[in-house]
Amino acid sequence: MLKKEIRRQKIKTRVRAKISGTAERPRLTVFRSNKQIYAQVINDVDGVTIA
Repeated sequence: MLKKEIRRQKIKTRVRAKISGTAERPRLTVFRSNKQIYAQVINDVDGVTIA
């Protein structure tokens, strides 16, 4: 189980390093749990969460 979590974290880090949100095209982040779903729109240039 721990290997699976570590592997997922490495993939997340690799993907995050390649993707950066701008003012024209912000980054969309989605979090899913069993009951809820959350989405954030992030401008990485200014370091601001828009929505």
